Amino acid sequence: MLIEFIKEILHIKQKTNMEKEIYSQPDIIARLVKKYIKNGQINILLPDNIKKIALIASGSSYHSAAIAANFIRENAHCDAQSYYASEVSLLNSPDTDSDTLYIFISQSGETSDTNGALDKIRIKTDKTLAITNTKNSTLYNNSKYKVLTYAGEEKAIASTKAMCAQMYCLFLISVKIMQSKELPVETYIKELMTIPSGIKKAFEKKDEIAQYSKLLAKYDNATVLASGMFYPLAKEAALKIKETSYINTTAYPTGEFLHGHIAILNKKCAVIAFVNNHNIDFTVKVLTKVNTDYKTDALIISAFPFYNLKDKNIINIQTSGEIHFMFSALILLQLLAFETALILERNIDKPIGLSKVV
Repeated sequence: MLIEFIKEILHIKQKTNMEKEIYSQPDIIARLVKKYIKNGQINILLPDNIKKIALIASGSSYHSAAIAANFIRENAHCDAQSYYASEVSLLNSPDTDSDTLYIFISQSGETSDTNGALDKIRIKTDKTLAITNTKNSTLYNNSKYKVLTYAGEEKAIASTKAMCAQMYCLFLISVKIMQSKELPVETYIKELMTIPSGIKKAFEKKDEIAQYSKLLAKYDNATVLASGMFYPLAKEAALKIKETSYINTTAYPTGEFLHGHIAILNKKCAVIAFVNNHNIDFTVKVLTKVNTDYKTDALIISAFPFYNLKDKNIINIQTSGEIHFMFSALILLQLLAFETALILERNIDKPIGLSKVV
């Protein structure tokens, strides 16, 4: 028993793979900048005449797909939808059309339900694109178009650097589609090129995150709120906290939370909110209600400076735009999950009952 206790203490004090992988992300994104952005152009091959996008993935990869679908719809004026690979793979004969680009996302390229979905789609169309970390994987070899994430092997169960790299590649593809439609993209390209430095600045908020983690670790339940493109990021935050800390964490669109779900705050429940620069007035209204009507520990990660919510944990991120804030917020949610698990002395790299799903 004593030997096992000593091993556990040593495990806790050593740097985990998850921590190493979180801090490797600026270098990974810098590598992608050099690989895919050349003289203001996105160096990724896509089919011509794309009118619709279908993004198919699982887990954290699905969250990156849902973020991209929101961005494409709003900025590229192109119909884009995200789908769970497990659901698509169950369909006997998925509907396809020649105007749609089907994007499949998997870190390993061997995720069984993602490859199952690809098998059913590629029978009907060759407009298939793989985003994967693994060259010559099944997903890579069976897709006509291919984008590598160059993230290196991910050893921790909870995905951090792989999801970050996938999300970056999806933003590159989104901007590439905008270029093909002759929409203005200069601002977005400049923003994408500064993501590595933005991630480094997000790391400077580590101490603030660590302080809130001490509060979060006291809860059995937590709620994550966000709107629009950031709602899938809230779902990613909920997944990361559940995976690593086993805290029962659920994500809601900020507005939807008022439609009955807010009753969960009558029990002991922490609140985490991502606030971007859209719909600020309504978001402030919701958070003010949470602050006034319920006793809870809330963390607000915001691109907007709050002055009217006193005694709350507010982390303000100075950003150049929505993409910049997205990556900064991603880093902070990863650190939050990691620090909370560390306090609770979880086996961070190998949570109980979990394994890499392939």
